Amino acid sequence: MKKFTVKATAVALASVCGSAAFAGSITAPATDGAATAYAVEGLTNTTDITGPVVVYTMGVARTVAQDFTIIMTPSAGAVFTAGYCAAAVPTVGVAGAGTVTVKRASTTECAYEVDVTTATTTASTITFAAPVFDSHTLATAGNNISVSLNLWDLGETARIDNNAAVTRRVAVSAQALSLTATQDTATVANVNATGGPLFGFVAGGAGVADTSTVAKATFVVNNNPNSLVKPDGATVWDFANDGSGLAVTVAGTNFTGLAAVNPVTVSTGVGAAPTVTTTATTATFTIAPTNVNAAPAATTVEVDMTAAGNAQLGTTRTFGVSAVADVVTGADETLAGNASWWVWSANAIQLQTAFATVDSNDTAGQYRRFFFQNTGTAATYTATCTPESALARSQHGGISTGVVTATPGSAATGWLYPGQTVIKASNVCSLDVGSRTSVTFTINAPASNIKGVFMSAPNGGDTTIVPLERPYAGSTF
Repeated sequence: MKKFTVKATAVALASVCGSAAFAGSITAPATDGAATAYAVEGLTNTTDITGPVVVYTMGVARTVAQDFTIIMTPSAGAVFTAGYCAAAVPTVGVAGAGTVTVKRASTTECAYEVDVTTATTTASTITFAAPVFDSHTLATAGNNISVSLNLWDLGETARIDNNAAVTRRVAVSAQALSLTATQDTATVANVNATGGPLFGFVAGGAGVADTSTVAKATFVVNNNPNSLVKPDGATVWDFANDGSGLAVTVAGTNFTGLAAVNPVTVSTGVGAAPTVTTTATTATFTIAPTNVNAAPAATTVEVDMTAAGNAQLGTTRTFGVSAVADVVTGADETLAGNASWWVWSANAIQLQTAFATVDSNDTAGQYRRFFFQNTGTAATYTATCTPESALARSQHGGISTGVVTATPGSAATGWLYPGQTVIKASNVCSLDVGSRTSVTFTINAPASNIKGVFMSAPNGGDTTIVPLERPYAGSTF
């Protein structure tokens, strides 16, 4: 009894070990990760795709008398070309030999009879010519195609070599083109610019250096860095050959304060510089195939913005970059880029009021004052008055004669000292017509240090307090 149990256990163990040891497998591609990778930019879902050679290595030996059937099927969503099964009959080699003939052929199944002419071993291989797929889902990045192999006896009533189909991924798709737009925060508008406060930039900065008049930033066009292939399964897809154009949009909070001629220019270092079209909020240009390095490679695109030198650039701006690729075979492709690619700051802040009056007359009890709080060190400031235009005054029932001119006063520039500084409004500027104006203070100090209000206290009337607003910081006060 004990001997029988020992023998039975040994037989069972041998059976389990034998099944594990002699299971056949797909050895090419070696793993799912070794599948051929195709560029979505080079195909549609109806483009014929040539996959890699598929090799099955036997897990059991077959004698001359043990003919069998082997069947290849594609995964859901893919079909073979109509003639693939008959044109690409597999071969038996390495150890053993066999005559292979087509048993059934369709776009969803290739079945072959293998007549063993020389006994096979566990080293024997069955090699399928590269499968050709007539339709699939590879036009969407990340989709894939697999093939399954089933080995049966000749009558297809019992499996051999495995107790189920073996499957291997043979094709996968991915995006060959992309933008790398690392955020650039090195551009700083300069309160001490030669032409006036915030009329230019602080020279230097990380990455590509700004000059006193030109701000610079870069992004990268990645032209198939992973060598994804075209539908033939071998040729590397290349925007330089297989693209039509890359339409780039730089979108920003505003493009004011830039040069009237060529405010934005672009260079890739390859080919002629693209032509840039600029509106109030966008700059657009097209990168041609001749503007990029041949795949697999990256091309750095430099975008320059030139200051007009006679207008303030503000204290902060944000520019995003994105693109749409037009390719020869596939569908147009949107490249996301970065919505906050280029962020400008300043070595100063601005405070504004849309309303102020500069008709102070203390003797008559007309008090118009600007009050500032400075929690830091003393800081210089420059004030600019922008009064109503004659047209605006005419349209709204005001004085309409002539152009309203603002003349800087004795307090148009000065210092905001630690603690409180009070500035008489009439000393900031004077107007040749009327007294209403908007006022912008540009202050060489951190934003967190300065707060300000405008006070209007007319004789016999109610006192009005108007907080000064930071126009480029989310309308905070």
